[in-house]
Amino acid sequence: MRDPARHMHRRCAAALARAADRADAPALRAARLLAAAGHARRAGPARRAAALSARASGPHGAAELTALLRAADAAWNTGDRAGYLAAARRIRAHGEADDPVRHHDEGVAAAPHGRRGVATSRTHPGDLADARPATEPHPAAALPRAASSPAAAKDGPDALLHASRAALMLGRTTHARDLAHRALAGAGPCADLNAKVLGHLALVELAAGRYGPARSRAHRALEAALALGQDHVAAQARGTLAMTASVAGDAEGCRAHARAALAAAHDHGLVVPAVLATWALGLFDLSRGRPVEASERLRPLVPDAAPSSPPSPLHHFAWRPRVIPSFVEAVALAAPRLPASDRPRVLGQAHGALRAFERWARAGDDRQARAAALHCRGLLCAPGAAEPYFHQALALLRETGPQFTQARTELALGMSLRRLRRPGDAWGHLRDAALRFESCGADVWAERAREELRAAGRGEAGAGRRSPASLTPQQLRVARHVAEGLTNREVAARLTLSHRTVDHHLRNVFSALGIRSRVQLVRALAAADGGAPAG
Repeated sequence: MRDPARHMHRRCAAALARAADRADAPALRAARLLAAAGHARRAGPARRAAALSARASGPHGAAELTALLRAADAAWNTGDRAGYLAAARRIRAHGEADDPVRHHDEGVAAAPHGRRGVATSRTHPGDLADARPATEPHPAAALPRAASSPAAAKDGPDALLHASRAALMLGRTTHARDLAHRALAGAGPCADLNAKVLGHLALVELAAGRYGPARSRAHRALEAALALGQDHVAAQARGTLAMTASVAGDAEGCRAHARAALAAAHDHGLVVPAVLATWALGLFDLSRGRPVEASERLRPLVPDAAPSSPPSPLHHFAWRPRVIPSFVEAVALAAPRLPASDRPRVLGQAHGALRAFERWARAGDDRQARAAALHCRGLLCAPGAAEPYFHQALALLRETGPQFTQARTELALGMSLRRLRRPGDAWGHLRDAALRFESCGADVWAERAREELRAAGRGEAGAGRRSPASLTPQQLRVARHVAEGLTNREVAARLTLSHRTVDHHLRNVFSALGIRSRVQLVRALAAADGGAPAG
């Protein structure tokens, strides 16, 4: 029986090879041939891909670099790991490539050869909490110096976009965001580049757990891509929007964007939009208390979780590590509901995936990734041993973690403590989880935390309303600025506070007033001032 995916890649390779023959510019011809080689590699056999790659070796200098960047772009979009690594190695060695590009491609080239730290199933919570990159210096470690050097200014937006993707693959999210912003600035009035870079920047914000900025960037990228007819950019933006809708509990928006992303991915052989859409649907299942469905939906995104299964068309080399924590959480929650005969196999898959994620997290400098590894280890270990892992994860997240990620760890810790018959210890974590979820608009997750609070015998978060007059002067100042429509960061700038201090004050205001949203805050302050009644 013919494999539809292989047939589609074979057709794409043939079409791109014909288009290469019609290209006038050497760089365009080489880019099309390298893209054709990427599709041929996924279709098989390998000799066809090798022949196409050999034909692409014509241009030199800046034209060759442009062709290689385009080939890396095509390999990224189609999930062609071998093609991406081949392009990265050639870009790294290219004389026209500047420092940020070369340093990140050195890291990408090194990653497949195991030059990473090692984590085992016996990982102690402190191992990841205090982790640093492996003993051998990470090849990308020189980036901060290179990125600020005069030579870095010579990078064009395509090269910076490529470097940002490589940084994202290596778990260097802060650098990925910086490089993406520079690429956006460098794109200037070029509409085609603006749409592509905006779509990528939305992905970087998504990887960082900054769902509001991710949604805003993705909406702009989608609007621009639809106007320009850039189907691949539109599909990726829809995948990002499906993820942000999933976090917000918007079932209709999540399903609509996921359907559109999956359809475009199927039609054009794109992997990133398909991964994002499937991940979004699995995360939504998880938020609705359907872990068995979530684990089955997410398993194809983590193919090493089932080594005996055929290669998954939904596997993307850069996004696989970031999906693993969702898969592990789904399996951990699903395991008690599975037949006893199936549990060892399914839990074994989750442990294998987590070991791979721990290696990836230890190799980078992303505290959020190390916190996620600790969170997952807490989910999979024996109930009585989980608490230190969750506390270490929270210690990392309180420094740099986004609200939603912190809330999920607070919820997991609270659930673990409640199941150990420690409702008094659980309540504070469950209350904080509910308030954090509410403050970032994750209503479905907030309801899950409130259900756990009720099970712990403490009812709603924020029960027992008080008057705004009971707030401290600083809390009242924060509350009034928020009621005026300012964001937390804008309030922080106005009051000369850190945004985390503002977040803390706002959670305490919500708790004290027994409210769940900014709209209710406006009403509560208006009622206290003699205006509209509180709702």
